[in-house]
Amino acid sequence: MFRTMSNRVSLVGVLLVAVASSMCLAVLTVRVNINPHKIVLNAEGKADDVQANIPIYLTSGWEQGFTAELYFNDTIVAEAESARYCYIDDMLIIGFDRTELQNNPYVKAIANSTVTATVTATLTNPDGELITIEGSDIVEIVKPGKK
Repeated sequence: MFRTMSNRVSLVGVLLVAVASSMCLAVLTVRVNINPHKIVLNAEGKADDVQANIPIYLTSGWEQGFTAELYFNDTIVAEAESARYCYIDDMLIIGFDRTELQNNPYVKAIANSTVTATVTATLTNPDGELITIEGSDIVEIVKPGKK
């Protein structure tokens, strides 16, 4: 009886490994370009968002389950408000609310410094697999004094 039970446990373990590997989470480290590279905290310009431009090839249907976060020095400062993919340039463009960044207490605290900005995006491809895209860029946070 022990041997039969052991075989069943082994079979269950093999099935769990097979199921887990079919739902594999791929992590892609990519090049990210944050625009603008300088975030001016008291700016009142027309730009609505700070963009993360990621050159990557995606097939259609990637929009399912899409989430993205922006980190400054490993501290989350914003969640994506928009994302679109340019099939002509193979570019994923993720938008983060500029006003939200300007009003974030952590971003205000690190004013007048240069930080590592990291974007982490998770999406589900058409086959149902989760893919995480991560990349970093250097951004300057500036709060000019009054003249």
